Amino acid sequence: MSKSRAISTEILKALNEAGAANPGDIVTRTGLPRYIVLAAFQVLHELGYIRKIYDKGSHKIYVLTEKGRSLLEESGDNRRHRAKQDSTIEVET
Repeated sequence: MSKSRAISTEILKALNEAGAANPGDIVTRTGLPRYIVLAAFQVLHELGYIRKIYDKGSHKIYVLTEKGRSLLEESGDNRRHRAKQDSTIEVET
């Protein structure tokens, strides 16, 4: 996974956990530099992975879109989790 993809995934995970958040909240949750989070938010918004639900002045709040959730589900952590679930076999007695 590329570094930018890893950062985007980390931001999407943090936003997913928060439900709705502004970039400052994600900076606090992830520890990433503010300029990186702001740049990532712009790109993720333009690509349709997140959307604004509030925009007044400089205060903006974002949520994950379905497209963002799908991308998050395709991340390595979720693939490993699904593989573990898929490998569980139920035996009827």
